[in-house]
Amino acid sequence: MNLLICKEEWRIAKSNRFSIQDPQKIQHICNILNKREGARLKAGLIDASLGKFILEKIESNRIVGIYKPILVPIPRFPEVHILLAINRPPTVRKILQLAGTWGVSSIHFFVSRNSRREYLTSPVWNSTEIESELLEGMEQGKNIFLPKIHFDFKNRSETILLEKFKKVDFTFRFVLDRRGATLPQIIEEKKSDSNFGMPSKTPQVLVAIGPESGFVRNEIDFWKHFGFKELNLSSRVLRTETAVAFLLSRLEEKIFS
Repeated sequence: MNLLICKEEWRIAKSNRFSIQDPQKIQHICNILNKREGARLKAGLIDASLGKFILEKIESNRIVGIYKPILVPIPRFPEVHILLAINRPPTVRKILQLAGTWGVSSIHFFVSRNSRREYLTSPVWNSTEIESELLEGMEQGKNIFLPKIHFDFKNRSETILLEKFKKVDFTFRFVLDRRGATLPQIIEEKKSDSNFGMPSKTPQVLVAIGPESGFVRNEIDFWKHFGFKELNLSSRVLRTETAVAFLLSRLEEKIFS
């Protein structure tokens, strides 16, 4: 835990005091970090601020402390939205943690041609499970911005995509495909387009990622029809969660300036 993420529901009345009753957090603070009453922790309030948490009272079933905000961070560059086909539940958990670590804006899960529907019975789709994985990643990456998670297991990809386009005008659209170009190649090609102007605000990126076996060819053609560029992250065959980590680390580089 590199950052204690405080949830608004922990707040005592309308004060700046918070009550932590999560057994795992209590155990980690007391036994792993070896913190005692009066100690301070780096902390953050979800979607609000970074600050410090002063431990006031430690009991067997709760920790009470004071949260003091210090600064309001800006979201990370760029703004990333992911359209992710259903993958194995352990893979989904890892990707949720990565999304929390990097501060991904949103993930929208959907069913693709090769998605296995038996995965839909997993408890990973429970809102409590999802939040737990996101927060673990946020504490690792010192990120306070909670990714928004959506899933639509009934509608067609086109319906989901058109809803996305209604909300955000994406600067870049990528679909992961080993036959595609590298990220720098795509960016340079985009910049060379006389009709393209680099936005002054944070670029908004939409990425479509398939299941373990990838998208079938007509699905790739579908994404290309809507302006997605085929993106190849590596000459190697990557696990989905590894591809997501590669993607996010590359997008973190100052390649858009």
